Amino acid sequence: MKSNLSHFATIFPCHDPDEIAKWYRDKLGFTISFRWEEPASYVVIHKDEIVSIHFSKTEKKELQSNLLYVFCHDVDLVYDELQKNNIEHLSKPEDQEYGMRDFEVVDPWGNKITFGKGSEK
Repeated sequence: MKSNLSHFATIFPCHDPDEIAKWYRDKLGFTISFRWEEPASYVVIHKDEIVSIHFSKTEKKELQSNLLYVFCHDVDLVYDELQKNNIEHLSKPEDQEYGMRDFEVVDPWGNKITFGKGSEK
């Protein structure tokens, strides 16, 4: 039986969806593809038509950081592209014990994006 599901949305609560979306655009190369309201209460970004993140405005004072793992075909190429963008919290790709080669980016709001690929061991 064919699944009725089509895709998913990763939603990060934030205080200013426009501000965080612009950081992801300028530093990580995402495209802003949707904005709701003015000022924005909801913004959607995407990269390579495969990865998307939705930012939803919240009035909560304390926000938890979010985690997202993005699987890559060539993790070193992704790192090479991003390291040119003067990202403050960017680790170098490393082969991990759990069989992946990956690196992390932490945005100014504490959200962690890990980019990785199965290691070739």
